[in-house]
Amino acid sequence: MKSRKSLFAMIFAITLALFATACTKATPQPPVQTEPDGGTQQTEADKGTQQAAPGEEKIVLKLADTQPDSSLLVKVERMFGDALAEATGGRITVEVYPASQLGNATTYTQMVQTGDVAMARNDASAVYDFGVESHKILSLPYLFEDSRSALELLNGEIGRQLKQDTADAGLGFIDLGWVVDSNRCFFTAKQDVESMADLKGLKIRSLEASMTVDYKKGLGMSPTPMAFSEVYTSLSTGVIDAAANTLDSFVSNKMYEVCDYFVMNNGIIPVYEMLFSTKVWETLTEEDQALIQKCWDEASEQYLDLMDDLIEEQIAFCEQQGVTFCYPSDEDRWAEATAFMYDKYGTGYEDLIAEIRASK
Repeated sequence: MKSRKSLFAMIFAITLALFATACTKATPQPPVQTEPDGGTQQTEADKGTQQAAPGEEKIVLKLADTQPDSSLLVKVERMFGDALAEATGGRITVEVYPASQLGNATTYTQMVQTGDVAMARNDASAVYDFGVESHKILSLPYLFEDSRSALELLNGEIGRQLKQDTADAGLGFIDLGWVVDSNRCFFTAKQDVESMADLKGLKIRSLEASMTVDYKKGLGMSPTPMAFSEVYTSLSTGVIDAAANTLDSFVSNKMYEVCDYFVMNNGIIPVYEMLFSTKVWETLTEEDQALIQKCWDEASEQYLDLMDDLIEEQIAFCEQQGVTFCYPSDEDRWAEATAFMYDKYGTGYEDLIAEIRASK
């Protein structure tokens, strides 16, 4: 494991250097299989995976995300791909499509279901809306103590149970694993937030996920579902007053250019799921499946280490850009205002919720 972490660290350093040079390359075209008559035919394996020329065994997996290239999430996804390529001698690689290139999270998750995309990162609350009932508890406010303890739980028996629930749902995707991020915080264009009262009536961008909408309504805000790609412009023009995401996303998407305040609230620790198309998974050998799983688990663990290293640096950077960090003094009231969600979404999962909370 130590050598693998060293490999990830080296890959991360190289990735940063490449981004610094602002290198670009053409978007690859999905390969197709040519028929003898000159027509084309796309097989199941050609959808979420890109097969090399006939006679070769190379496979390229398509991976979709909403975040930009500069985000830590996408960098770690690329590190995962590099580690997988290294582990297979270049036989299996990952083609990452960041910044909603393949559509919003709902659209590309549907593409995972059909096998047109092999892998995609999505929020646990969105996976619940797709039909995995038990995953709704992962988006309950004030559930986890911190990001690292959340990942430890999800890498244990609780996570295995939740992954099995996804497989049993038969929705066309499985859970490869988890990414646990830093707190999903609010940021506002003009409103200082020192207490819950300052949130009242703020128009805030929201995921379409029902739990996300309920959380923000519970705090007195007015959630407005929209694609994340529209947030920057909507904040700058006043269509919305606020949005929510991690500090890394705030920096990567340059929200500091249109927001004066970043609120260090602790209500939601985002749990993301790396979904893998069932159709594509079933075309892979058991050995390849095991390698993909191993490389993803290590990348997910590495994400937290890299995230911890970035936070203080990003706070200092944002302050240099004129952003004020707010530290609400009444988050106990925030927890009370959103406690109704445990009754609404936690019924039938009381034991599982109690087990998670007991780990605090």
